[in-house]
This record gives sequence, structure tokens and C-alpha cells, in this order.
Amino acid sequence: MAVDFPHPIPMGWFALMAADALDPGALETRRAFGRDLVIWRGESGAICVSEAFCPHLGAHLGHGGRVAGDRIRCPFHGWSFDAGGRCRDIPYAKRIPPGATLETWPSLERNGALWVWYAPDGRSPFYEPPVVAESMRDDWQVVDRRHWTISTQIQEMSENGVDAPHFQAVHGATALPESEIRVDGATRVAVQKAPLQTSRGAATSWITVTQVGLGFSYTRFTGLVETTTLNFVVPRDADTIDLSVVFLQPAAEAGSRGMRAIIADLQRQIDEDVPIWENKIYRERPALCEGDGPIREFRQWCRQFYVDAP
Repeated sequence: MAVDFPHPIPMGWFALMAADALDPGALETRRAFGRDLVIWRGESGAICVSEAFCPHLGAHLGHGGRVAGDRIRCPFHGWSFDAGGRCRDIPYAKRIPPGATLETWPSLERNGALWVWYAPDGRSPFYEPPVVAESMRDDWQVVDRRHWTISTQIQEMSENGVDAPHFQAVHGATALPESEIRVDGATRVAVQKAPLQTSRGAATSWITVTQVGLGFSYTRFTGLVETTTLNFVVPRDADTIDLSVVFLQPAAEAGSRGMRAIIADLQRQIDEDVPIWENKIYRERPALCEGDGPIREFRQWCRQFYVDAP
């Protein structure tokens, strides 16, 4: 079915790709925010995210363009642009037209990813992506990466986390998870306590989900096993998202049965959610009942990420 959601693409920091996948002098193309983007790393190591099409005659810089020093060179006529988007050289002209600029966006590296700030009205960032300690520690390692492209909107997917009853109906959970929720500006933290019965008796598992903006969250599983997931969401356009999940585990335990089980279970849950997300509509005024979870509060928190939120 055609996806029809009322929300525009939100503002925020979004991770476009893994940082170690872009060497100095390399460039990549991505589709995000309804636009074609070029991500490139200069010879000095600095990164730039810019629009893909040359302001001269519209050539796509990601198809035949190349990085020369700390500039990107157009494949069509050889115009070169610096990391600020300004044209610095035209091989056959002495004067550079004043409109010879590429649109660029603030970018940074963090948690092993390359991030870009997007705001449809061009406003400056009002929060920063957090540093997740496990991504920086030598005694933790990346053990897996998973990716989905889903026909849904970014807020619809995020709302899933506060919709407690669906964990029973869709995922077969034996009990409804209860969460303690803390909100601080662009950050929302939900802590779940999950009693478990194991072969060694009763145990407790803790799940802490920290969401910062609508483009990123990280989840810490503690108790029986230790796993942290980095959950990156990028809106390709108004109703298609790319979801990437990076799994981090202690190096000494990585690959154990318990660790593999967490990865397989998350894959299963997302696969079960996808048909729901891709075939539902957004109800502006849902007929909520007791036990549905803090859906209205979550939607209110989301409003800060939209330029024209009422």
C-alpha cells in the first residue's frame, strides 16, 4: 500500500555510513532527506557532506568526480570545491561566478560513524550525538551489523518502543515490559527491568534505551549478558527509512551462545515489525486505552524535531 504520513522529514543528526569505510581521498554517495548527497574525505582526513549536483551544469559529483587534496573535483568540467562548498578553481577561467557554491551540511565523526546535521530551514544544531563509551573501549568490539530499508516514517518506527502491548501480540513476549522514563531536551531514556527464569533460577535482565533525536538510539542489555546496540535511522525521503544496527559486545565474550541469541532475537523482532510498519496508517487521534503506553507523551517529545510543528 502507499505510505501516507503527515510529518515532514525531521531535523537532527543522522549517521550516513561507517567512518572506517571512507578512506582519505575517497567519496561515497547516499540518498537521504529526499536528496542525493556526496560524502567525501579530504587527504587531510576531514570529511564533508554536500549536495551531489554541481552548480555549474548539474553533473553528479559522485559519478566520476574525485577528491584532490581537500577539494572535490567535478567530472564534467573540472571545477573544484572546498569543504565549505565554495568553488576554488575553474581550469579554463580566471573569474569564479558568485553562485558557484555547493550546499554543505555540518558533519562529524562519532561512535564509528559519519554524521550529518539536517534541518530543512537551515538552522544550526541544537543538540549533539552522544559518545557511547563501548564504541571507544578496546575491550569491546563490533561483532555484527544488520541493515533494513523500510517503507515507513522515522517517527512511526521510533514510536514502536513505547507501544508496550505489541511486544506480546507481535513478538510473543510473556509479559508487558514496564519502563521508567526520563526526558531531558532531545534525549529520552527508558529503563526496563525484565525478570527471567533460567536453569540456575530467577534472574534479572536490564534493558536501557537512550534515544537522542529521531535518528539515533543506543540500547544496553545488562544482567545475564552484556550487549550494546547502536541504532542508526536515516530518512531516505518522506516515507522510506534506512535502519542500521551495530552490535557491540565485550571482546572476551563475543560470539558466545548468549551473545548470538540477542542478535538473532533482535533480527527476528524487526523482521516481525516490518510488515506492520509498511502497511499501517498514522492515526492523529488514536483511540487509546489503559495500558497502551505513553504514546501521546512520546509524540509531544517528537514535536521539537519538526520545523513547523503546531
